[in-house]
Amino acid sequence: MGLASKLAAAQSAPGGFGNPAGGYGGPTPYNPATKPAAPAGYGQPQSQYGTQYPQQQQQQQQQQQPPAAPYGNKPAGYGQQPSPYGPPPGQNPGQNPGQNPYGPQGQYAQAQYGPGQYGQQNQYGQNQYGPPQGQYGQQSQYGQQGGQYGQPPQGQQYGQQQGNFGAYGGPQAGPGQPSGQAGQFLSLLQRAVQENGLQAFYPPGSVDALASRISGQISTISQQWKLPFEIAVDLVRLALYDIVLYVDDSGSMAFEENGERIDDLKLIISRIAFAAALFDNDGIEVRFMNSPIQGNGVNSEAAASNLISQIKFAGLTPLGTGLRSKVLDPLVIGPARSGAMTKPVMVISITDGQPAGENARTVFDVIKATKQQVSQTRYGPGAISFQFAQVGNDLGARQFLASLDSDPNVGSLVDCTSNFEVEQDEMAKMGVSLTPDTWVVKLLLGAIDKSYDTQDESRR
Repeated sequence: MGLASKLAAAQSAPGGFGNPAGGYGGPTPYNPATKPAAPAGYGQPQSQYGTQYPQQQQQQQQQQQPPAAPYGNKPAGYGQQPSPYGPPPGQNPGQNPGQNPYGPQGQYAQAQYGPGQYGQQNQYGQNQYGPPQGQYGQQSQYGQQGGQYGQPPQGQQYGQQQGNFGAYGGPQAGPGQPSGQAGQFLSLLQRAVQENGLQAFYPPGSVDALASRISGQISTISQQWKLPFEIAVDLVRLALYDIVLYVDDSGSMAFEENGERIDDLKLIISRIAFAAALFDNDGIEVRFMNSPIQGNGVNSEAAASNLISQIKFAGLTPLGTGLRSKVLDPLVIGPARSGAMTKPVMVISITDGQPAGENARTVFDVIKATKQQVSQTRYGPGAISFQFAQVGNDLGARQFLASLDSDPNVGSLVDCTSNFEVEQDEMAKMGVSLTPDTWVVKLLLGAIDKSYDTQDESRR
């Protein structure tokens, strides 16, 4: 049973994760797997995870030691910003706030991205553009002791939102900035700009209007996908990016698994189009590995389904060759060199197999070369992000994506997501229940939110 079939079955099943959970205060799809008896306090369920968003600052009277943290949870300090984008690389936290918020003027790569030439290898999963995030569920490394998986910081009640949305002591809006819920989204957007090196696209003050415009969209996607609000808010990062899908339309998509891979593909493209359209009316761009048909400005589930219906699935899997000629050269490298980029681009490649019809190393070389080329423009390496996702159960595809994700040269430049069944099994081992909708969230955020990417790394 493929992803689309499982989602349909779950939505129709009584009490399944596809059914509404009584608003945000009801049971969530993240209940940890049943575990043997443990020391007192461990594994006790929290009281109604994710109470109504405006009331998240209310703390429980009895402190509990929690089970595994919900997928996508953030390190301590999430959303707390001393300045619009926090201390940029090369600036100490105590630096005079009147100084240039991005550090001294100079060559872009040096001013924005720390010492050394671009391409110097960081430890995989380490954040390059701001305070490094810890492993999933751990606390920040800045003078705080990392806790056990899923534990809250000392003195914080379990279930309290990291960063304390709307609570006393949380980030405060400056004069003329959005306040309330929009102000909290502004803080999240500013953090993403800092972490991902997007200052060339979003100078200080430029995301204020964006935060106000999207404030109502998070409730929409939370309700539509039955997501806890605390997970749905992570999707605000999508508003900062243009999204391009590079889709496998090879013959194996049609004749393997009775065509379920195509059904899964339709579901994924529809969900991505729906999410992207909430934050950007321009929709998404879609390119296929073999077909010359293009999807431009796809901004609805109906448009996505109509696009797929035009495709004849045949041919091989030129993963790297087509990625360069159909996506990167015309939509990323060309505009970056001419100074015409208006947003950074996230490219999501969806495939059911390993490369065929080209050298297996081609895609590695294409990724590395693209990062190097955009780094030489005024936009910097943050202008492009890569996600590779698998549909179907082909073992060769899974092994190929694993090798891409762990490669010493390009592994830190990409995120790879296995098919739903594999990801679900791996998450279950960690006490977290993954649903088809949260799998799509991981696919959307893994390349632009390190807390989702490092969740993969902690399992390898």
